[in-house]
Amino acid sequence: MAGGSDTLMDRFKQEPLVPIGAAATIAAFLYAAHGMYRGNFKQTQWGMRSRVALQGLTVCALVGYGLYNTAESKPVRRENMRDIDWERLANESKAAEEADRLRKEQALAAQAKKARTVFAPEPKDK
Repeated sequence: MAGGSDTLMDRFKQEPLVPIGAAATIAAFLYAAHGMYRGNFKQTQWGMRSRVALQGLTVCALVGYGLYNTAESKPVRRENMRDIDWERLANESKAAEEADRLRKEQALAAQAKKARTVFAPEPKDK
């Protein structure tokens, strides 16, 4: 798992506030849990409120790093990409919709024909 730990360390170097914030959030939660165990409600309240604040700061760090990395990212090279023929795609879409409409009409006509034969009056024998 050397590759996985290298990647984790690289991420820690790129975004150090996220794991630090996560660890601080866990520590605040454990502090609050300890206060709950001891029956110290002030410690519990302080721990839970700090957990919420630290969790919010960690999320802000995640969003901030995401925005920074998005703004810093390099544009995609377009040399190997071909242009999209929007007119051809629109025509194909219209043709597919028309074919679908025709299939539905044919199915309804077949259903109506079947219904006429089922409910038609029986011929009288002479």
